[in-house]
Amino acid sequence: MMKRSIRSSYIQKAAIFVAVVLIVTAAVTGYLIYDQNQKEKAREQLTERYEAVDAVSERLNELFFRARSYYAYQDPEDLRHTELDLRALLAGLDRMEELELTEEESLFAAELRSFLITYESDILPTAVALVAADDYEGLRSFGQEGSVAQINGLFDEASELRNTVFADLQQEYESALSASMTNLLLSFGFGMLVFFAILFASQRMLRKLIVPVEELTEASDKLAEGEAIDIEAATRNDELGVLGRSFMNMALTLQQNEEEMQAQNEELKAQQDSLQELLEEADREKRKVDRFSLLNETMSTRLDRQELLSAVFAYVNELYPSDRSMFCMVDTSDFRSANMTEAMIESWREADKAVWVKRLLNEKRVIITRPAEASDKGIAPEADVTDYYTAVRDAEGHIYAIFAATTIGKRFTEEEMEEIEALMSHVGIGLQRVLIHEEIATSRQISQTILDTVNEGIQLIDGEGIRLQENRAAAELVPGEWPSSLLQLVDEPGELERFFEDMVHRQSGSASHEFTIQHEEGSVVYSVYGTPVFDDDKRIGTIFVYRDRTRESELDRMKSELVSTVSHELRTPLSSVLGFTELLLKKELKPERQKKYITTIHKEAKRLTNLINDFLDLQRMEAGSQPYRMENIQLDQLVLETMYQFRHVTTHELLFEDTAGGVTVEADGERMQQVLTNLISNAVKFSPEGGAVKVKLAAQEDLLRLSVSDEGLGIPEAEIARLFQKFQRIDQSDRRNIGGTGLGLAICREIVEKHGGRIFVDSVEGTGSTFTVELPLLVNAQPSDDREPNVNGETVVIVEDDASLALLLSEELKTNGYRVVHYLHAEAALNAMKETPPSAAVIDLMLGEGGNGWDLVQRMKQDAATKDIPIVISSALDEAEEKTEEFGIARYLTKPYPPEKLSRAVMENAGQNGDILFPENSSTT
Repeated sequence: MMKRSIRSSYIQKAAIFVAVVLIVTAAVTGYLIYDQNQKEKAREQLTERYEAVDAVSERLNELFFRARSYYAYQDPEDLRHTELDLRALLAGLDRMEELELTEEESLFAAELRSFLITYESDILPTAVALVAADDYEGLRSFGQEGSVAQINGLFDEASELRNTVFADLQQEYESALSASMTNLLLSFGFGMLVFFAILFASQRMLRKLIVPVEELTEASDKLAEGEAIDIEAATRNDELGVLGRSFMNMALTLQQNEEEMQAQNEELKAQQDSLQELLEEADREKRKVDRFSLLNETMSTRLDRQELLSAVFAYVNELYPSDRSMFCMVDTSDFRSANMTEAMIESWREADKAVWVKRLLNEKRVIITRPAEASDKGIAPEADVTDYYTAVRDAEGHIYAIFAATTIGKRFTEEEMEEIEALMSHVGIGLQRVLIHEEIATSRQISQTILDTVNEGIQLIDGEGIRLQENRAAAELVPGEWPSSLLQLVDEPGELERFFEDMVHRQSGSASHEFTIQHEEGSVVYSVYGTPVFDDDKRIGTIFVYRDRTRESELDRMKSELVSTVSHELRTPLSSVLGFTELLLKKELKPERQKKYITTIHKEAKRLTNLINDFLDLQRMEAGSQPYRMENIQLDQLVLETMYQFRHVTTHELLFEDTAGGVTVEADGERMQQVLTNLISNAVKFSPEGGAVKVKLAAQEDLLRLSVSDEGLGIPEAEIARLFQKFQRIDQSDRRNIGGTGLGLAICREIVEKHGGRIFVDSVEGTGSTFTVELPLLVNAQPSDDREPNVNGETVVIVEDDASLALLLSEELKTNGYRVVHYLHAEAALNAMKETPPSAAVIDLMLGEGGNGWDLVQRMKQDAATKDIPIVISSALDEAEEKTEEFGIARYLTKPYPPEKLSRAVMENAGQNGDILFPENSSTT
């Protein structure tokens, strides 16, 4: 019987140990918490005392700072703050006295309270009265009588007291830190003591458990070896003793049954060996069947020759292993090999296989037995090598491939060779199928390649509307489902859909249809031709051929427009010429009427000449035979000269804004003037209601930008892409009465592109258009004036009818950083200045057809929007006293004058209120 179990003994000892550890831990923890609380309370008291002393010290300093500020500046606000600080100081003193103070702190608090009472009742009122009486000498004497010294003494005491309390607080923190370190070391020591106690107890307990277990393990090893056993633990009265006695009884039983078990074991082992042989045979057959099924599947479903060769070769080598093997095609260089060197492979590939093919045509196998070479023997003293050859044949006996295998010291059995040969016959059928498929695929690929080289799209559609075949052009045209993806793109899908339906079901005859597809770049015209396709008498589908007729359609359209335009543009002036000539020949007319008719004939003849010149220019440009005389030019002068050709236009406001600063481009001046003339003429022509025509020059990095803007009809967005094509005219009702050949913009584009630039348009229909020309600036181009240009961003308006003088004044002002806007007519200048007042205006008094300068000045002075604009008079007229008195002119000087004086006058007076200035006279031009 057991006296006491291992479990109860272990639980009893563990409970006692845990109880002792918990009691000691609780005692130590309680002491540490109590000590920590006491120290925390002492730190809080010291902190409160320090904060109270610090607050009293700071408030005392603030009190006397405010009082002295009041003495110095007599600011009532300082006096009010002084009284507030005094009350706040007394309140702080009250809070300080509520704390547990030291004797020194209590004495300081009593002394400070006594002083504050005296200060509030006597010192402060006396000082305030002296300040109010401006008696600073008395204030100084009053302070020297003792109040200043007493205040300074209080400052020193407060500072010393704060330092003392702070030092006590620091000492308390250091003491707490030292105590915490001591407590931490004690806790660590106690923890280590507990750890070693647990370690010691665990070691004793494990010794009592492990030694018997090791004894049982050793006894089990002896029992397995058939030796006698003796277990000391069997004498114990606990669980281990019971286990030891049971183990000894079990060992006795096992020894008694050992002979019987050995006999049964030998019988079972013999049965297991027999079953293992059967299992291995069944497994080999199963693997052979599985591999053969996989090979059948490969030959049935795969049409890739390389994949078939690899599968057959792997199958044979896995089920019928050999030392070396090769599977090679007879008519191609394809092969598979195993355990063969590069030299062996190359020798076999270069060998004449006709001998083997001939032998295998008459024999199903060839077997050669030969002595092994040194490399084949290995460590064996003697060995024979057997080479086995068989062929892969089709149903007619044609040999496609040869299988060769070499075995060293053994050979295939008759059964294995028959299985290999049966397999090769089966492979021949599959290989024949693959080769036929390859021939079909090659023929199909050649046909598809030929179709893909054709520019026209070709499709074969069956009776259900399914695409059977198509070339690359058709696939790009109809990338999605046929015909729905194509119908979504065309202009009239209904007609095209009916055409497709008719052709898919038509039994005979051919037909064609034309449709248009809209792209972002423009419209594309296609012609589709369809015809049914038959195999013998069976209809297999419909062939559709898509042909891009965009170029032909465009040529037809341009041809029609050319005939229409030329016939209209030629017949109209010819009718006038013939009509007026007939009148001059048949009737006696008055001289003035004759002159009128001859003038009309001359104008129409010039119109015909310009039309013919446009045709010839465009032809020369497209042929590359148009000569260009390139030179360095400034476009501002060219713009002014061109604009002066339109100075008689009274229906439009012509203005020129120049911010380019006199930069230079390399260009043919005559051709660029032709571009400008076309653009300005179009701006006037396509603005039938009038409005402003603005020419602007601006330099941007390495480009010069010339733009011509109008407020006319604008251009429909759909027409912008084709605007610069030949004979391109917008066919709308509001433009039909506007003449033109449609060649002007095409000529402009040719000229600009020959100059290395580009031309483009921004337009809003009904609002107007802006045509922009960008030309490359010369790399080393500099302004014509040697002076360094300034930049100030201000605008100056020039109203001048002389192009050369206007250019001179513009260059001078631009050199000084001004933005210059030039007007030919006074009315246009006045309207623009009302909308956007400039910094100054330069006005010529004699504007010719553009108006009178004095009228412009008068109207500017009468209008609130323009009366404050400084005006610089630039005139060749002598002084007019009545005008001088009417407008209050202080000076009146006439041309010629150096342009520097004009820019100086503008710079000195720009922004002043309505001054009228006259440049100083000089003989310099």
